[in-house]
Amino acid sequence: MSHAPDTTLGNMYKEHIGFIKAKNVEGILNQYAEDALLIGTLTPDRKPVYIRGRDQLREFFTNNFMNLKDLNVDLTQWAEDKDRLMIVEEVEVIGADDSKANMRFYDNWFLKDGQIKIHFAGVVRYPDGTYADGTGFPEGEAPPKSEPPDSPLGNLYKEHIGFIHEKNVEGILNQYDENALLIGTLTEGRKPRFVRGRDELREFFNGNFMGLKDLDTKIDQWAETENTLMMVESIDLETIDGQKINTSFYDNWVLENGKIIMHYAGVVRYPDGSYA
Repeated sequence: MSHAPDTTLGNMYKEHIGFIKAKNVEGILNQYAEDALLIGTLTPDRKPVYIRGRDQLREFFTNNFMNLKDLNVDLTQWAEDKDRLMIVEEVEVIGADDSKANMRFYDNWFLKDGQIKIHFAGVVRYPDGTYADGTGFPEGEAPPKSEPPDSPLGNLYKEHIGFIHEKNVEGILNQYDENALLIGTLTEGRKPRFVRGRDELREFFNGNFMGLKDLDTKIDQWAETENTLMMVESIDLETIDGQKINTSFYDNWVLENGKIIMHYAGVVRYPDGSYA
């Protein structure tokens, strides 16, 4: 696909891009909740930046719009549900000096009452042509991979991976809210799969665990707050029939009362080596 669909969130997204093109800071701000959080990784050191509330968002958008002449957007993946948007977009930015930069983003919105409450503004491919999972760099120059931190969500993630290793379906289910939604794009045709509630999650994890022999995960990027997790992870897995698969994901979690209420399970690099 190349354009947003004519849906509630499709129209909101088109309005969003229109505000950027028009450099309409107040217009775009009105799409966000008063206490909204935006986490972005398009930064010089690829470390996350946390933008909280309308005042910080106003400064953020004003600074980003200052040197913008135009931009062109091509959507490569789209998934939406009520108050949930998960996309991958190819973006060409044209600066005031006519310079051009091409990059690819994953953009995930979590809305409340029709406004963006949490915005995960992550990168698949940076303007220099390298990727968030460390591929595309000359040999020996990729950023180092790491283990998850010893933090509240770092520990929850380590528990999550432990449950996968153990094929402990009930354990992993207990990390999710009864009404959780998981959207995944590691699918045939790369079409989004919507997994809703405990019963569907149980079926989903049972299916994924069935053929798994082992996996190893490393963290490429990590950002967390008290109720959000945003990361890129590289995964090597082996199936029970001996097949070895290397892939990478962007995983975003939103938590309520300590449970995952929303899980954006997107792909950076597919097992065939191609990118989202």
